[in-house]
Amino acid sequence: MIDSALAQTINWTTRLSPQLMDQLVSIAQVKHNLTTSELEGSDIAHQGISFILQGTVAICLQTPNLKTVNSVVVGKGCWFGGFEEIEAISDYKPFFIGQIDPVSIVHFKNSQLQRIAKNNVEIYKWFHGMSFDVKAKWLQAQIVMSANTLSRVIYLLLEVASNRPKLQGEIPKIMISQQQISRITGIARQRVNEAIKQLEKENMVELGRSCIYLTNIVALSTKLDGIDLSISDPRSFFFESQIKGWV
Repeated sequence: MIDSALAQTINWTTRLSPQLMDQLVSIAQVKHNLTTSELEGSDIAHQGISFILQGTVAICLQTPNLKTVNSVVVGKGCWFGGFEEIEAISDYKPFFIGQIDPVSIVHFKNSQLQRIAKNNVEIYKWFHGMSFDVKAKWLQAQIVMSANTLSRVIYLLLEVASNRPKLQGEIPKIMISQQQISRITGIARQRVNEAIKQLEKENMVELGRSCIYLTNIVALSTKLDGIDLSISDPRSFFFESQIKGWV
């Protein structure tokens, strides 16, 4: 259970009745500073819905042979997960969570959501309301998957950076390794390394210890001009509503 002060900081995405709010608050669980192993070794991605209080994660869709085929990045203020009316019995887990920044969440277990849903159909209004933003991200990710390796790497870097606080005059710094980029995108490690070296050679990024500095956001953004980013464009985080004609 969470207190009312914390409940008021959550973006519930739609207006809910006091009865349903009380029910949801009563089953909510706060999980602070989850490690990568705690995220990947748990049922958080498959057994319920979570709201991110702090941090950034990548939600990755994988095939049964564990190859990543799609992914989205979500950060503070975002929802992820899903609701199942009947618990899945298959060993195949289609999603895994890749931690990028230390994350804290409010988690709603699927089994407890099921109990609420049996007696309060209003909960489906909540499920529907929270689906819009994440649907846009998944649709955009599917488009980006057809782009070349360099564009896909740049898109991920900008997507991660757009989920971090924007400080005036500060060079965006992403705590991510090339191995993580490879796993999140499904691109071979060698190809990721080649893309990063090209960006470094063109003075668009600088490599640090398990981190990447985005030293030229304008140039990186221009590299994505040939991709349809009309559904979800991470460049807007840096340039407000200006999507074309970078200056």
